[in-house]
Amino acid sequence: MNQLIQAATHGDILKLTAPEFILVITALVTLAVSFAFTGRMEALRLSRTLSWLSVLGLGLAGGVLLFNQPSGDVQGGLFYTNEACRLVKLGIAALGVASIWLHMGNQRPFPHQGEFHALLLLALVGMFLLVGADHLLMIFVALELTALSLYVLTGFEKSRSIATQTALKYFLIGGVSAAFLLYGFSLIYGVTGYLSLSDIQVALTDKPITPLLAMGLVMSLIGFGFKIAAAPFHMWAPDVYQVAPTPVASLIASASKVAGFFVLGRFLWGGFEGFEGSIHGWHWDTGWVVALGLLACLSMIIGNLAALKQSNLRRLLAYSAVAHSGYALLGIMSPSESGPASAAFYMITYGVSIVGVFGLLHVLSPDGQNTNWQVLEGLRHRSPWMAACLMVLVLSMAGIPPLVGFLAKFNLFIWALKSSGNPLGLILLVALALGASAVSLYYYLGMLKSAFCKDAPQTASIGANGYQISLIGATTLVTVLLGLFPGTLLAKFMLAFAS
Repeated sequence: MNQLIQAATHGDILKLTAPEFILVITALVTLAVSFAFTGRMEALRLSRTLSWLSVLGLGLAGGVLLFNQPSGDVQGGLFYTNEACRLVKLGIAALGVASIWLHMGNQRPFPHQGEFHALLLLALVGMFLLVGADHLLMIFVALELTALSLYVLTGFEKSRSIATQTALKYFLIGGVSAAFLLYGFSLIYGVTGYLSLSDIQVALTDKPITPLLAMGLVMSLIGFGFKIAAAPFHMWAPDVYQVAPTPVASLIASASKVAGFFVLGRFLWGGFEGFEGSIHGWHWDTGWVVALGLLACLSMIIGNLAALKQSNLRRLLAYSAVAHSGYALLGIMSPSESGPASAAFYMITYGVSIVGVFGLLHVLSPDGQNTNWQVLEGLRHRSPWMAACLMVLVLSMAGIPPLVGFLAKFNLFIWALKSSGNPLGLILLVALALGASAVSLYYYLGMLKSAFCKDAPQTASIGANGYQISLIGATTLVTVLLGLFPGTLLAKFMLAFAS
């Protein structure tokens, strides 16, 4: 460990982790401003000031990612940066800005806004580090930095006892998943003698899989399964989506999942290529692809069927997210670089839509405690433009053309079918995914039915402030434009992951 630390200079670390340093400094600044002005500044004004500082920090980090971050890695494999990392970090930063913007629309901020913004920024730091990690120890530290911040944020509204209970449940389940992940990593280290993924790949070249290594891989996949909310490790998601403050729930549903899928792809293909096995038609070769196939099947089936029975819209979105995790796993299973690229593009575009839907629900139910189907009834009369935005966002999540959700899902399935150059590769899983997508239409169209075909007892117009209008409008516009003109961005993802 000492050699590992000594091999990396401070200059190397600063160049490759400049965006993370900017966000850490921004988190400290928000704390300092909060301490200095709490009691001296009106609560809503202070909250929005801290939000603007957070957006500024994310903007600076995004500027560094776009214009001034080199490619390379710190010796020892702790940090790694290339074009794919930069693109994914930019996506996470954009989703982070959207979640903060969603919080800015809150007219009644809860106490301790400095700590709230600092924890949110530290969660984003963990996601950034996760994307740039090529080392088992750094992956674990980054995952736990993200997770611990999100645990606290979930229960931040301490006045609600259900929030505290949900945060505790989230923490306990997350602790179990961390134990699985750490134990799996320790077994991998014990077998290979290395912590760097590139060194692990070299050490395992031309060697058969051993029982200990297989156990380490299985336990690691269980740990990652909790992080990405893949069934059957999704039990925390419905409660967290329902109870967490809306900006936190949107961050968990969007940016957190993007980072989780990216690191899962890097972990498997960067360290264990050659042990993937295959699923070609009816012929299955044992490997971690088979395990991912099982997770994908369970996620698509359980997520969609459970969503059919939900009366709470935020719980419905949680089970829908489990199903979307199943779809994205198909991209991770493809050995072509275009498979993981498609999964990353899919999760980022899905994140844009889900943040927009959370923004709509936040306008309809500011306290987040009444998000049953009834809140959508009569929406076309109360706010026609909001009903139109809901239609675009929901249909994109359902995969209806010409919206970006259709393109992202179509691209994902195509590359899954092209696995190993075999047209029949993963055909059964793609057929299941198509069937599951058809099932999801039922509850997605049910949301639109409530908004367009039912009349609410009260038909008064809905009041939304400028922050809420701009967030909902921006996510809707991005969903439409990326669906109509996807070429440039999608090509960048494909090229970045291929390099």
